[in-house]
Amino acid sequence: MLGQGSRLRQEIFYLAYHLHWGWGEIMSLDMGERKAFVRMLAERVEAENQALESVRGRMGMAR
Repeated sequence: MLGQGSRLRQEIFYLAYHLHWGWGEIMSLDMGERKAFVRMLAERVEAENQALESVRGRMGMAR
């Protein structure tokens, strides 16, 4: 299990990497709002990955 500091760093990295938000922007969110953005982004990334895998499967492309 990750410690709270490690989890926070992962959330900051995840949002910064994918959404190009700065540290200050991310840290200005309250915890619930930040976690909601992480969940929404994770769902979006997963949906895009599944769509890509589906296209690859239809084209006969291996990963």
